[in-house]
Amino acid sequence: MGLGWLSGLSPWRDIELTWPALAIGLAATLPLAASLVALPAARWQWAEQLTSLVRRFLRILFHNAWPGAVLIVSILAGIGEELLFRGVLQYGLTENWNPLVGILLASLLFGAAHAVSSSYFVLATLMGLYLGLLYHWSGNLLVPIVVHALYDWVAIHFYLRR
Repeated sequence: MGLGWLSGLSPWRDIELTWPALAIGLAATLPLAASLVALPAARWQWAEQLTSLVRRFLRILFHNAWPGAVLIVSILAGIGEELLFRGVLQYGLTENWNPLVGILLASLLFGAAHAVSSSYFVLATLMGLYLGLLYHWSGNLLVPIVVHALYDWVAIHFYLRR
């Protein structure tokens, strides 16, 4: 929010709470949720190492957490990160250059912010591209917020329960 304020951008300007945006966000989460099952099933060494790393991290983070902690973390990550990466960075870069540059640079920065390993950087960058394209195509920041928050919620539960 501070970066948006300093740069004269209002990241919440493109949030429209509508049923179609919520439905698109829900539907757009499905491919990401499917990847949670498909990636470990592929039996690639890098995927198994990444799965193990994520599972260990989440067990430490949510050990003895109260029941609503995963939901709160997921919602806050979805809102906060999308306001920053799509609402401020992608929007600002798109305004100063073009949509392709804005989406690519914001996605790379999103990947770098999540780079706990090189494979996680690549996957987070790809997710950033997906979220950036959803924002660009829909024009509504609520769509990537819903996808991000819902995916985080599903993914955290998936890894904690496996």
